[in-house]
Amino acid sequence: MGVELRKKKLASGKESLYLDIYHNGKRDYEFLKLYLIKASTPIDRQHNKETLKMAESLRAKREIYINSLEHGFEPEYKKKVNFITYFENFLSNYKNKDIRIVRYCCKYFKEFAGKEYLYPNEVTEQFCLDFKTYLEEHLNGETPHNYFAKFKKLLKQATREKVISINPALDIQNKKTDGIKKDILSTAEIQALASAYCGNPEVKRAFLFACCTGLRYCDVEALKWSNIINGTLKVMQSKTGRPVLINLNNSSIKLLGEQGKPETKVFTLPSHTGILKSLKAWAKQAGIDKNITFHVARHSFATNLIIYETDISTVSSLLGHTSFKHTQKYVRAVEALKQQAVSRLPEIDF
Repeated sequence: MGVELRKKKLASGKESLYLDIYHNGKRDYEFLKLYLIKASTPIDRQHNKETLKMAESLRAKREIYINSLEHGFEPEYKKKVNFITYFENFLSNYKNKDIRIVRYCCKYFKEFAGKEYLYPNEVTEQFCLDFKTYLEEHLNGETPHNYFAKFKKLLKQATREKVISINPALDIQNKKTDGIKKDILSTAEIQALASAYCGNPEVKRAFLFACCTGLRYCDVEALKWSNIINGTLKVMQSKTGRPVLINLNNSSIKLLGEQGKPETKVFTLPSHTGILKSLKAWAKQAGIDKNITFHVARHSFATNLIIYETDISTVSSLLGHTSFKHTQKYVRAVEALKQQAVSRLPEIDF
């Protein structure tokens, strides 16, 4: 077993400090987010001296912690860890493709906690249940389930590392909701949006393009002109890693506008927060009382295809689904819409 403090030179000239951990026959690396700078003045040298001292303290604590695991002892300092910081470090070291889910889960967790310092013993079962309710009240569809699933993954690691002694969410069920709870735009409502003024033309163009193609926000944001060849769109989905091939219709081609250089992005979009603000104001201009997000565009694309009796296998292929069970929820959504339409018919007096 060993914990060594090491340096990695960055392109900027700084040196990133990290821990080289060897334990139980496995090697792992923990980046500390501490950096040494080029020391050209006494202040720079003092900065590097203090940074190294901090890094060495972290190295020593990590070594004590690993030793404690081998002897079944829980270090006292672990009980004083800031759980907010622990979550942020978990996010920093997360390498899977669904990192965006973890990032937003962390964001909502900090908003829910409502303070900058949270002791591990404050993360009780009731605290976790309250956080789950908070997600369900602020988010729609499968998003609360997905975020809480990542939170449970965090708690599992925190328990394994003895930051918390017992996993408080172990007995909390996290059932996935069935069907589509997000708002869906009809073709008439999409036309109303197309005709309405939007403060950010790029957001308008990108959103309508998503309504015509079913692309997720992450794929729309990353879309380059090299993904479009002779009226055909080909992308590798960021979320699933699956390829999607779509023959663009006339509306989609018009929304693209003039062809750009292959490696430039098709859409120049603001921050995610800026996009949501633009969409909200735009929907109001169009007289649409719905919570509009980019995922609504994807849901609307799929639902409208089903309404116009497109074969489910075709819809599944266009969405890049890994299984028909993901596409089947749109069929159920359409059936629910049909039932709502029938229920709204006026009664006939006999």
